[in-house]
Order: sequence, then C-alpha cells, then structure tokens
Amino acid sequence: MQRRLIASAAIDVINDVGLDGARLRDVAQAANVTTGAVMHYFDGKDAVLEAALEEAVRRILEKQDSPRGRTGPMDVRRFIKSACAYLPIDAGSRQEWRVWLAFWGRAIADERLRALHRQYYAEIVERLIGLLPAIRTTDLPPAPSQMRRCADALIAAIDGIGTRATLEPEHWPPDRQRETLETLLLPLLTAFANGSSDS
Repeated sequence: MQRRLIASAAIDVINDVGLDGARLRDVAQAANVTTGAVMHYFDGKDAVLEAALEEAVRRILEKQDSPRGRTGPMDVRRFIKSACAYLPIDAGSRQEWRVWLAFWGRAIADERLRALHRQYYAEIVERLIGLLPAIRTTDLPPAPSQMRRCADALIAAIDGIGTRATLEPEHWPPDRQRETLETLLLPLLTAFANGSSDS
C-alpha cells in the first residue's frame, strides 16, 4: 500500500516537473512521508520513477478490467465509448498520459525501459484480444491474427489521439478526442463485428 502511495505521488511530481526534474524529496513531500521512507521501499530515484510508470499502467489495465460492458455481447458504439476511457479526457488520465509519454522519450535510449514498454503493450493487447469477441455479431470465430491486428489498430488510434491531446490539450478537448476515436474505430470494428474483415 505504501509503495503505491509513493508511486502515485511520483506520478503527481512527474506531471508537474517531468522525469528529469523529479526529486526524491519532492516525491516524499507529495506522498506526505519522509525521504527515508521512500528509500525504505525503493533503491533510488530510478526505481521510484519506474514504480510511477508501473502505477500508470496498472490504472490503464484496471480500466480494461472494469465490469463496464463485460456482461455479454456489446455493440460497436458501446465498445468505442468504453475505449474512450483510455484517452486523456480527465485530470487523472492526463497525468497517466504525461508519465507514459515522459517514459517514451527515455525508452528510446534505454533498452530496459523499451523492454518494459513492450511488456506493458503486450499485456494491453492480450486484454483487448479478450474483449473483442464480445462485439462479434457472427457465429464464426475471428482468427487470432485478425484479433491481434484489430487490437494493434485500437492501440495505435488511442496512442495517436492521446499523444496529440497530451501535447496540445487546448486543441484536443475530450469531445474532439472521442469523436476522432469513433471516426477511426467505427469502420474497423464494424467490419470486425460482422465478419467482413475476416481473412
């Protein structure tokens, strides 16, 4: 519990000052604990920052695990509406996106962070693959490769919109994000749902 509290505080600090500006003292202050308490749970600044990334990803995966829409078949528009929860449309998700993107920049030159990103994306893809069959309106099961392509396209759309909205929040209010995601996903998911994209 204390580790998650500190990781959440690190998200707040990274959101305010970025990865390079984040100091253990600031994280401790944001968590309302001593720097010694932070060091008790973490080996140093990098470990705290990685815990912040892990916490941001945990929150994303928690959105996928939420019961919303998991009670049987789901229509495509409802699926897209639930996918909008991953966009930076509120204060909490904007913080998560800022942390996620801050680590993207660092992962370019750090193989260990690239491996973490690959692992997190693999988890997200697998969870989406588990959700996609709920929108199928045909009895024919989709091919695994088709579900993977669909999940990859979903993530690419969300990443693209989320990145722009994080970097240009004044130009990408929540309504524009939702409308753009629907424009991108509706044809893709409709074809997937009715089996017309099966190959």
